[in-house]
Amino acid sequence: MEDTFLVQTPEALKAIAHPLRQRILLQLVAAGHGRAADLARSVGEPANSVSFHLRTLAKAGMVVEAPELARDKRDRVWRPAAESYQVEPGTPGTAAEILRPTLDWVERLFAAANEAEPADDESRRRTLVVNNVFLTPDEARQMKDELVALHEKWARRTVGAARDEPGSARDAYQVLLALGPRDEA
Repeated sequence: MEDTFLVQTPEALKAIAHPLRQRILLQLVAAGHGRAADLARSVGEPANSVSFHLRTLAKAGMVVEAPELARDKRDRVWRPAAESYQVEPGTPGTAAEILRPTLDWVERLFAAANEAEPADDESRRRTLVVNNVFLTPDEARQMKDELVALHEKWARRTVGAARDEPGSARDAYQVLLALGPRDEA
């Protein structure tokens, strides 16, 4: 299994951009493998729909069959092709397929973080921090490296914990890291 699957083609980008396919991939990465029926229960969708999306992900190379885990020849077990999936910057279609839904999510996150009534459950609270820092180019590279390393550390830790504790109550959280020169326009 690869560490990171680099999404570099418009076809792979279209496959991973679908919200249900992202949820299916999250479940597969967390569990290590799964059948369409099991994944359907996890994501709350019909098994035939999940099967269709698994085949689409397989055509893009993002999931593979795991016949060694099947109970018989008709049983189809799938596993992720990688531990994580990353969209390669510059991949055609990135703005429409990935960036717009992500920006919509950030807008909803911002609205929820600024609600008058805080979430009852502390674990369901959202965090949005926007800050300005004054950096040299070397400091910006160092900060980026530290943020990416922190993100990767937590991703490895939580995926491992989800696999070790399959019934634990873990929600999928999304993390967006953005660092770049401020546009004064």
